[in-house]
Amino acid sequence: MRRYIPILTALLIATPQCLEALLEAQETRLLIVSGLGGDPQYEEQFVGWGLEMADAAEAAGIPPENILFLAEDPEAAPGEIDARSTREEIERAVQELRESTAPEDRVLILLIGHGSGSGSDSRVSIPGPSLRASEYAFLLEQLSPRLVALVNVASGSGDFIPVLAGDGRIVVTATRSSRQRNAAIFGGYFVGAFAGDGADLDRDERISLLEAFEYARLETDRYYNDRGLIPSETALLEDRMEGSGSEEPGEEDEVGLLAARFFLESVVPTVITGDDETAERLRQLYVEQARLEEEVTLMGQREGTMDPEAYRATLEVVLVELARTGSEIRALEEGR
Repeated sequence: MRRYIPILTALLIATPQCLEALLEAQETRLLIVSGLGGDPQYEEQFVGWGLEMADAAEAAGIPPENILFLAEDPEAAPGEIDARSTREEIERAVQELRESTAPEDRVLILLIGHGSGSGSDSRVSIPGPSLRASEYAFLLEQLSPRLVALVNVASGSGDFIPVLAGDGRIVVTATRSSRQRNAAIFGGYFVGAFAGDGADLDRDERISLLEAFEYARLETDRYYNDRGLIPSETALLEDRMEGSGSEEPGEEDEVGLLAARFFLESVVPTVITGDDETAERLRQLYVEQARLEEEVTLMGQREGTMDPEAYRATLEVVLVELARTGSEIRALEEGR
């Protein structure tokens, strides 16, 4: 049984006061690592993706102090890039995340660049000695039991999945294997998913990692199809600890349950307008909505261990309550 299931179970059985405190305490931290470009075109592109991701994170409500951007040349964007993307700075950043975050917090690590190597030796090229996939796995272990998503949009990134897959962990790669070595375009669409509204499939005004993955995957396919090109990259997502990944996450393979619940935004919006009574009720409803959504995720993990009829009946009750909560939120937001 995965470690995050007991964590979610604890949330579900907690008193309303404890649950509210836990959900509101959740924070998302973002670490962006932009590696070596190799030529001006990619140097500009990689930094541009990083800046776009940082801006989208701030727009989603992540405080600037919770965003760390490491890049090949900090002078490429003075005041916006925090340090050079060396091995030492990456290790220092992960150590800082370990010391400054709580177990219920979420961490998103975005790796941008050119990939090389294979298997546990896979890497993203950075200034100086590059970290291997096996070394990233060690760094991620330092962040356990936090929910961690590592998104590697570099070329040849696919071998990161079997090495990094683990408890309470989401891994996204731009390619299926280390053999897909051409420069990948998936990263631009992945970052763009958070910057626009085209990826918001369920129209809840926030983008999950699963929605960003689906958007980027489809846009990448469209890019190659429109130009009559054979795709040289196949993105994968893994969040079930099996280490194989999926090109099209969904109910059939049960991939994407964690990614569907990973957002940049906090559970409760930073600003809730309206009179005191309305604002307080909205805050309570946002927390309740998050609790019910977590319950749906947990039930998805338990489906294989439950009687099918009992599973469907229980799920229906939760989904009805979730729909009711969402309807009340919309009514209050429209009326304030």
